[in-house]
Amino acid sequence: MPDQVPEEVKRERIERLIDVVQGVAAARNRNRVGGVEEVLAEGPSRTDAAILRGRTRRNTTVNFTGNASAGELVGVRIESASSTTLRGAQLEAAAA
Repeated sequence: MPDQVPEEVKRERIERLIDVVQGVAAARNRNRVGGVEEVLAEGPSRTDAAILRGRTRRNTTVNFTGNASAGELVGVRIESASSTTLRGAQLEAAAA
C-alpha cells in the first residue's frame, strides 16, 4: 500500500517525534547536573583536543576537563547537559 501518507506529513511527524525525544532526553540529563558520575575515559574530544571524552555506565557521552588516560575510570562532577552529552570536570584522585 504505497503512498498512503504524503511525504510532507511523514516529515512533519518525524520532526515532532524528534523534538519530543530530545526534550525528554535533555530533561533527564539536566537532572544529572551537580552529581558525580563514574566515567570510562576514551581519549580526547573529537572537537577539542584539550577536553577529554568518556562514557558513563548508562553509555552517555561526557566531555570533561582532567588528565585521565584512555581506559581509566574516573569520577566526574557534571556541570552542564544537553540532550545527548554531559560536560564536567574530573574530581581529584583522592576525592574520587
